[in-house]
Amino acid sequence: MNTFKVIYTFEKGVTVTEEVEAENKSEVIGSIKDLEGFVEFTCSEGHYHRFDFADVKLVTITE
Repeated sequence: MNTFKVIYTFEKGVTVTEEVEAENKSEVIGSIKDLEGFVEFTCSEGHYHRFDFADVKLVTITE
């Protein structure tokens, strides 16, 4: 398993980063494409995040 960072970018440059474990980047892309409604997760810093995926302007995936 590899660890990928999924960076959600909102208006005014606000970003939230989620770490995801997956076999490859294609697997992460597939899971992102299926997102609708509210996204909820706790980041590596222990902060809980909940937001409407419709508010996301850009998604960046890095390894």
